[in-house]
Amino acid sequence: MRSTMDHAASELREVSSNRFGDHTTIHQGNISAVHYHLPRQPSPAVVRAIPYPRNEDIVDRPDVIDSLNKLLPSVDTEYSAAALYGLGGSGKTQIALDYAYRRCRDASCSVFWVHADSEATFTHDFKKIAKLFGVDVNLEKEDLLGVVWRRIESQDKWVFVLDNADDLSIFGVAQKGKNSHMSKLLEHIPRAHTGTVLWTSRDERIVGTLVSPRRGIRVGPMTPTESTKLLQTARNMEIHEDSNEAVALAQELQQLPLAISQAGAYMRRTSTPIRMYLTMLRRGKQRWKILKETETDRHRRPLVSNSILETWAISMERIQQESPMAYRMLNVIAYLDYRNIPVELLTAAAQDDGEDQEGEPMDLDVMHAITRLKEFSFLSIADTRNDKQRYEMHKLVQEATQYKLSMDLMSERDTQKNDHNDYNSMRGELYYCRIAIQIMLRAFPISERETWEQCDEYLVHVIGVGEWAETGGKQIEVAELFSRVSKFLYDRGRWREKEPVDKKALALRREMLGEKHPDTIRSMADLATTYHEQGHYSKAESMDLDVLELR
Repeated sequence: MRSTMDHAASELREVSSNRFGDHTTIHQGNISAVHYHLPRQPSPAVVRAIPYPRNEDIVDRPDVIDSLNKLLPSVDTEYSAAALYGLGGSGKTQIALDYAYRRCRDASCSVFWVHADSEATFTHDFKKIAKLFGVDVNLEKEDLLGVVWRRIESQDKWVFVLDNADDLSIFGVAQKGKNSHMSKLLEHIPRAHTGTVLWTSRDERIVGTLVSPRRGIRVGPMTPTESTKLLQTARNMEIHEDSNEAVALAQELQQLPLAISQAGAYMRRTSTPIRMYLTMLRRGKQRWKILKETETDRHRRPLVSNSILETWAISMERIQQESPMAYRMLNVIAYLDYRNIPVELLTAAAQDDGEDQEGEPMDLDVMHAITRLKEFSFLSIADTRNDKQRYEMHKLVQEATQYKLSMDLMSERDTQKNDHNDYNSMRGELYYCRIAIQIMLRAFPISERETWEQCDEYLVHVIGVGEWAETGGKQIEVAELFSRVSKFLYDRGRWREKEPVDKKALALRREMLGEKHPDTIRSMADLATTYHEQGHYSKAESMDLDVLELR
């Protein structure tokens, strides 16, 4: 194997008439070790260490870019810092990469990029920078970090990017009930007055801890126009502005850049039209399969999954480690509807299991768990009417949670092959969807005028858990729950909504109890009434005759 020096030397090439000026020297090779620097610039001290090539296809996001430029102007001679934060896959790294290359237009500005997801990656990238400075990489860790940190601060002008700083504890930010991590990494973040520091993180808590509360920029979903342009770029095929399919696909993917770019790459590689891809995405059996597809992206870290179903696994593990209550809450509400989740249901989901408890969790503990899910962008506040907060779960995060729990269950079953009936200890989808069903059984009230408002609020969540009746082995319980919903819809005269509820209850009871069971016959009578009120008299009469005969 060639030495690192020989390898680098073999891959040096000069580029003329480029954005960095003539005779720019660029190191190219393994993408995880790509460095761009200017040893032939007028200032020999200028160093560039950026692990990814410039993304020439990046879609402009004016709101985010303008905010970043205001916080970190290239002409500012004073030290400044800012953070890009938001859901994984929202485009934080690409925005930071674009900023880094725009700062490279200044021939006197050094630019450094460090992966900040762990102490190991942080130290590894400092060693790469040490090589560029000619520092002995065999120094003790603390000595090496200190020497590199001082070299960076000595530059006339510099930009320091810390990407994927998702575990804030390694920078001394303590979590609730835990002592601060005694790492000294924060001491080695350069702060000289000539420099700029830009963080990216999935954890909103970075704002107010590592950067000022006013120096954080939330990176959210793209606008419809931006989404369509990204899809067009990823497919390498023009999309007409009035393309309904493109708009529908972007909406289905929640305007999330990673999901859109992966979809576009898949369609380009397989020559799949947008309409066909959208159809496959909307089919239950194919949806997870197609969302799991991943394409290599030279502007993202190698060996890290780009699958939209797997991109949040690290964040979920982080939540599990630091807040078991938040992790349990996330897993339970994955089986409710993702919209307008009342705080009462979140509180119920925070309990250890689906059974009644002698005491409920402390309000402060529940709010802390909700806050952590919000800070990772897994939850957001959807409504605050009547001084009552309702939350929304990101739809794709919900599906990724369901997918992860499904994989966990398969893994646990593989390890318990000798005891197929002992699934009570499993913490996969079977466990959490059962809890969700139990919560709704307790929460959905008997239909009375005084409870109609609550029935209406919980209706969508009953329908949500009903989709998992067979998975959780709770068909009889869900049928009972749907019968309660049927009574509420009957009282409110909402016949169109009542029909699918009655059909579901009837199908479940037929399957589990048989045609002649009194509860099955009751569900048939409910459906016959619904048909009659909708004016489907022949259907109603036929079913009424069946009911009479069975009775």
